[in-house]
Amino acid sequence: MTMTEITSANQSQNGGATTAQKNLANNFDDFLTLLTTQLTNQDPLNPTDTTEFTNQLVNFTNVEQAIATNQNLETLVQLQQMSQQNMMSATMINYLGKSIGTNLNVAALEGGEASWNLSLGSSAGETTYEIYDQNGTRVFSETKDSAAAGAQQYHWDGTKSSGAAASDGVYYLVVNGKTAGGSKVQVDYSFEGIATSVETLNGETVLKIGKVPVGLDYINSVTQQNLNEPSA
Repeated sequence: MTMTEITSANQSQNGGATTAQKNLANNFDDFLTLLTTQLTNQDPLNPTDTTEFTNQLVNFTNVEQAIATNQNLETLVQLQQMSQQNMMSATMINYLGKSIGTNLNVAALEGGEASWNLSLGSSAGETTYEIYDQNGTRVFSETKDSAAAGAQQYHWDGTKSSGAAASDGVYYLVVNGKTAGGSKVQVDYSFEGIATSVETLNGETVLKIGKVPVGLDYINSVTQQNLNEPSA
């Protein structure tokens, strides 16, 4: 589950407790009105049996305590999430200015140029290259007769399949190729760059490498940049 999904789930729980508390208050008001009316209009010679009302009062008390307990648990969850986010932010701040390596199939298109680093586990015959924008829309696709095994780069000039120029931004590459025997070729991607900032995106703390947001789970290497030797 992603951080966004977790945040959405907790927001739903918080709203549920609040709604339950409001409903309980409304029902309790109705109950008191009914009780007052019935006691006011009761026959003095045949007074109303209050056992049922007493039981209902006990039930209201139990429900109210359950809601209060749930709210306390929700508060603890929120505090835990805040603590985890703060710890994650502190960890990522230590990465600023360092070279970050990831296994993402992502690249930033700038000035009509984007490049992806990838590695094919074996040579492939007909191979397709598909590029998607951040919304998951395919903007470009091409097919090549073959692809060599090993590390390589794929370059894109930002021209969509429609012939229009794509806007600068973050794009994703998906490569599909098969061996001569028809087996799918393993494709590994890598993206690296200097960490420039830490931001919160859709409730998730991410590290920005240029324009590319990277979650902590996708980082597989952190390298300290070489510092210049002090001059004599």
